Amino acid sequence: MRPTFVLPAVLSGLLAAQAPPPATTTTVNAAAAARGIDQLVARDLAARGERPRPIVDDATFVRRAYLAIIGRIPSVAELSGALTGGGDRRAALIDRLVGTPGHQSHLFNWFADLLRAKTRLNRQVSGEPYLHWIKASLAANTHYDVMVHELLAAEGPAYARGNGATGYHLRDLAMPEDDVANTMRLFLGTRIECAQCHNHPFDKWKQKEFYELVAFNGGMQYRSGPDAAKTMQGLRDTARKMVAEHGQKAQQAIRQIVQVATVGISGSGTGYTRLPSNYQYADARGNEAVAARVPFGNQVVLDLPAPRPGARQPRRQPRRAGPAPVGVPADTRSAFADWVTSDENERFASVIANRYWQRTFGRALIEPLDDLRDDTQASNPELMRYLSDLLVRLDYDLRAFERVLLHTELFQREVVEGDGGEVASFAGPYLRRMSAEQVWDSLLTLVLPDVDATLRPAGARAEEVYARYEHVASATPDELARDIEVGMLRQTDPQKFRAMMRERQAAAMAQRDGERDERIKQARPMFRQLALARRRGDAETVAKLEAQLRQLGVPLPGERTRRDPGNQALLRASDLPSPAPSAHLLREFGQSDRETIEAGFTEASVPQVLTLLNGFIDQRLLDNRNATLRRLIDGEKSASKKVEVSFLAVLGRRPTAAELATWSRGKDLDATVRDLVWVLINSHEFRTLR
Repeated sequence: MRPTFVLPAVLSGLLAAQAPPPATTTTVNAAAAARGIDQLVARDLAARGERPRPIVDDATFVRRAYLAIIGRIPSVAELSGALTGGGDRRAALIDRLVGTPGHQSHLFNWFADLLRAKTRLNRQVSGEPYLHWIKASLAANTHYDVMVHELLAAEGPAYARGNGATGYHLRDLAMPEDDVANTMRLFLGTRIECAQCHNHPFDKWKQKEFYELVAFNGGMQYRSGPDAAKTMQGLRDTARKMVAEHGQKAQQAIRQIVQVATVGISGSGTGYTRLPSNYQYADARGNEAVAARVPFGNQVVLDLPAPRPGARQPRRQPRRAGPAPVGVPADTRSAFADWVTSDENERFASVIANRYWQRTFGRALIEPLDDLRDDTQASNPELMRYLSDLLVRLDYDLRAFERVLLHTELFQREVVEGDGGEVASFAGPYLRRMSAEQVWDSLLTLVLPDVDATLRPAGARAEEVYARYEHVASATPDELARDIEVGMLRQTDPQKFRAMMRERQAAAMAQRDGERDERIKQARPMFRQLALARRRGDAETVAKLEAQLRQLGVPLPGERTRRDPGNQALLRASDLPSPAPSAHLLREFGQSDRETIEAGFTEASVPQVLTLLNGFIDQRLLDNRNATLRRLIDGEKSASKKVEVSFLAVLGRRPTAAELATWSRGKDLDATVRDLVWVLINSHEFRTLR
């Protein structure tokens, strides 16, 4: 029997109201939409005989907002100034943080994990344009349906500016079956990969249905089509001449140039593929051509020509070769993208809404969130429908959708400790450990005075890739010959090659630095305005000032630090290689290796403590007198003030009377404070979103 209790008057009023009003199709009042969510949560809690958790204090809310929105703890200055002013200060703080560079950085880490985006997509292909495309899309607040459509239908050279979306298919280079399995799981929450080899043993999916999905990408090639052919025409004669003169020595260098020129995606989709040669079911034969067809929802109407006759696939077809192309171009890739992102495809909106709910509140309404079945039920079905409808009415504006979630009373409530059982009821957000990226970026907040000011422009890491492609695409025969000669030197005399490259880089750097320093002097007032606009979260002014600085040819603040050896490693997680090297603190704390969707982890381990104990805390914080935390501690004279500022910086709160008394009475004040910092950073309270 469920317990009974008397509801508070305010909550009773909420429950007495009718169903929350639907959002309009154009603009949504975030506070009103948030109240609708709170009503549905409260109604569900009452039906379960549960109470909502109390509202948290201001210090807890500010820390939670910074971690949830921009992925790091607030600095002491940010903590003290976060809730100044009148009106609804908590709502104002949320609106001030959403859309800032820090918010984009935090969101990028999450999307890079979902999309398995890497600095190198595989051994041959750079992922920097793909990473740039994700960052640029988030900065521009490209609506989610547009983002996904661009990913699924992308074509052209992978290294051309603005074409990084091709990285989505290149991530599963020459593995079209894996490509479609990941697509269905990621965007539609449907685990269909088991049907690649046989009919699904635990669900309704048939092997033939799997290959009917693969057929939408039929004929897709991992070369950039006409663009590559044009570049190759100019390279062919030069390559022949160099091979005739130098033999095999030239061939490796030529292959590297060809890779730069040709990598990409071509083929709009034929709508056909072939079944495996060992297909065993009665509804088709091995090697038979099958036409594109979706397994649920509104059927996609395609006007497909008959498949071309031709030889069957060999018995042991090489995996990298992919299925034999059949049919002629029919633009089925765009048709598939239309189906995935359609408003009528209910799974599309519900899956991303469910993911955002889990990201904000610690548990999903539907779990597991990527294995939807016909009988799947949300823990709060009415709320799940409301969220999905809200997202559609917002035209898939994820920034606006996130703002609504953050404006709820639920976001302000005390956390629920433990997993809440099999069904989550959301009396409050669920307690969870920070992600690896949140841990790293929070530690940087204790080291750098303005960690978000170090964020580099979205395309900074991709610029070298673009420049190389543009050089190859427009090079004269003489320039191509010189490139091949340099490539041969790299193979035959690596030491001489490195010396030559260092000399070239030093000369170019000296020239650039001289010109740049003069322009920086002229631009200093704009730098001050830019820093102020970033702190205010004024995205429009930031964009305007950044554009003006670029017109002057002046590097932005984040760009100016990247060659400083002392600061090279102290970049936010979004600006480091993706993923970070295996021994990096990020990886120790669970950053995904980006090989599978959402492969990060948050479980505690002994190596995490050792990583902090043997390096970061001492070297970066306590022994570094320029570190922000160390400067704050050194700026206080009394033991009690040093203890207080340590608690504020690390935990975002003042110490209790007992904590203050315990840590203020040590004989060796410096040693006591060092111990205190180490204990606070290694505490459960620091590492969790409370």
